[in-house]
Amino acid sequence: MDLRNKRVGVIGNGSSAIQIVPKVRALEGVKLWSFARSPTWIAAKFGDHAMTKLGLDVHDTQFSRKHQERMARHPDQYYKMRKVIETDSNMAYPIVLRGTELQLASKEMFELDMKQRLKDRPDLFKSMIPSFAPGCRRLTPGPGYLESLSEDNVTVINTAIGRITETGVQLASGEEIELDALICATGFKTDAPPTFEVVGKGGMTLGQRWQPYMESYLSVAVDGFPNFLMVGGPNCGVGVGSLTIVLESLGDYVVKVVRKMQKEDYASIEPKAQRVADFSAMIDEYFKRTVFSDECSSWYRGGRRSGRIVALWPGSTPHCLEALRAPRWEDYDYEPLADEAGSTGNALRWMGNGWSQTQVDGDASWYLDAVDVPEEGRPEDAAINRLHPYSH
Repeated sequence: MDLRNKRVGVIGNGSSAIQIVPKVRALEGVKLWSFARSPTWIAAKFGDHAMTKLGLDVHDTQFSRKHQERMARHPDQYYKMRKVIETDSNMAYPIVLRGTELQLASKEMFELDMKQRLKDRPDLFKSMIPSFAPGCRRLTPGPGYLESLSEDNVTVINTAIGRITETGVQLASGEEIELDALICATGFKTDAPPTFEVVGKGGMTLGQRWQPYMESYLSVAVDGFPNFLMVGGPNCGVGVGSLTIVLESLGDYVVKVVRKMQKEDYASIEPKAQRVADFSAMIDEYFKRTVFSDECSSWYRGGRRSGRIVALWPGSTPHCLEALRAPRWEDYDYEPLADEAGSTGNALRWMGNGWSQTQVDGDASWYLDAVDVPEEGRPEDAAINRLHPYSH
């Protein structure tokens, strides 16, 4: 939509709105109303320390095609870049823990940075500084956002919205603001079940199971829902660090579960109900000592100002990776696979008839090739079941 010369409203001051406002405000002839009911911390830029370590320009964050191609040609340089950025990100973990030196320093730094960027609008600065600690809501740097709020063609509205009308917005105070376009940067429901129906044992749906809040075992499985495995489930997010590697680790975990089921002839696998309850108890206890438990409206707790944290892992990114590295098989209940006659037979029948499938395939000494091969690429991973089954 062409927003030039339009009266535009933007609802929100989260991670989407702070990117949208500077872009829209700069369009020709635009008059913009920013509806930001709640105060929020606008953080200083992330990553400058890592960029400096790498000898890169902190202001050039576009990473041109030429730069990308150079990284592709020099994997050692690409590795170094990733290593520095990931390490810096993960070492910022204490910023979310109450009373740490980094947490206290960040509050002072963010406040000074916001004051400087709003030096022409001290009234806005006063209304935007929250009472909760930095990090209670998702930290958002927003280059250019605060500066945009100071421009003549931008009006900041802190009053709550009463309703949307055919011609614009009516505030709770009764004031009406006429608009040509309204952008709703209002986030999404993070504690909702999948849009498709998932039905578990006894006909219970996942939506019913997740009342009054979402629960899981290590963010990957739910009791009462056999063979239901998630990547991106409850409490898998991170407040600091890389989410990408967490999602990859969840994917690896799921593959390990599937391989175990296939190799050992299990019909189903599901976490024990007590282990799900244990994980929930750990989550509740852990977040008491973090800034996430401050009173603030956050998608970490499904948009509520208080209550359970449903979106974040109870620890750092490296902590999550260690927890997912090796599945605790004793935390699961199993159902053996029955044969055509309905018998589960010998629970160790997966051991086959004494032959290894590798012998049948013609490579009877594959174990010599595995010595210097990385674990994820070893020959024994190429087939799910290396033992020759009874049926042959």
